[in-house]
Amino acid sequence: MRDIPLAHLPLRPSTLQTLQKRGFYGTRELTESKQSGMANLAAELALNLSQTSALYAEVDSCLRTTTPVTKTAAALLEENVEGQGCIITFCRHVDTLLGGGIAMGELTEIAGPPGVGKTQWGMQLAVDARLPNTFGGVAGETVYVDTEGSFSPERCHDMATSLVQHIEAGRRRRQEKGQKLQPMPAWFAPDTILQGIHVYRVHDEAAQTSVLYSLPKFLQDRQEAGTPVRLVVVDSMAFHHRAAPPNSDFVGRTRSLTSQAAFLTNLAAQSGIAVVAINQMTTKMTTSEASKQVPALGESWAHAVTTRILLSRPISDTNGVRTCTLAKSPRLASGSADYQILQCGIRGVDAVHVSDGPKRQRT
Repeated sequence: MRDIPLAHLPLRPSTLQTLQKRGFYGTRELTESKQSGMANLAAELALNLSQTSALYAEVDSCLRTTTPVTKTAAALLEENVEGQGCIITFCRHVDTLLGGGIAMGELTEIAGPPGVGKTQWGMQLAVDARLPNTFGGVAGETVYVDTEGSFSPERCHDMATSLVQHIEAGRRRRQEKGQKLQPMPAWFAPDTILQGIHVYRVHDEAAQTSVLYSLPKFLQDRQEAGTPVRLVVVDSMAFHHRAAPPNSDFVGRTRSLTSQAAFLTNLAAQSGIAVVAINQMTTKMTTSEASKQVPALGESWAHAVTTRILLSRPISDTNGVRTCTLAKSPRLASGSADYQILQCGIRGVDAVHVSDGPKRQRT
């Protein structure tokens, strides 16, 4: 049994403090105590059974998502060839830019200034993830971690209604051409689409950390129930981190953020789901007189994300057109595509600017 220092796991600070206060510093001694029964571990921790079970589940979850797993290059190549699918965005040029949509098994960041539709993108993807396999979707549920209170069920219902109408219109066109139609699943309706979007409203950094580390158990429960989660959206990743008071533990918060980034990356890869982290922009000084807007959370976070998408809009925003730019990808060329925010949701426009340059390397 490999002994891993508890301080090396992305545990909540309160959990780590509780364990160390009672003399637990490694996973081996914790596991050995638990093997004698949960009641024995509860007695050593001076907690009740419910608290002990929750604490041990948190440690076990961190272990399962951070323990290294090796694969051969041949196995990785086979996985890439087979692919895990994408969550289509219903913006044709954006999907082309992203190689089919938001990739499964990866941590994707969507960043941009206020007013470009970051939350609109999060809700649109939550709805799109519900699209049945027969229509090119991933037929999954969504976990939406709302840190800002910006999630709108009414807006999601509008998007879900438009999605169903779009699919029904396509079926009618194929029927008129005499083509064979795939059956429409009985559950594919606006209300039932929303029933598969699970929203966590978190009000502080501790709650955000707790919810994220509880996700593996929730994903497992939904998988066993036959309704697997295929997308996790965190909107936004930076909100509580940036809202902390200036005199708070900056080093501790940075360490926690780095752990969360690694946790989400591993969760996406090991569970085969798409994880989308929405991020804000901040000002970075480049010289004594110049500055530029960059995604918040710093370089460590930037290295953790697999794919980075930047949203922007022109200064003279007269027609409502915004731009989606692929700024970082380990396998796709950089480029950009335009989109609009309409009553029916996020929709593409007939403009695309994909780079003809070499594929970007992950940095």
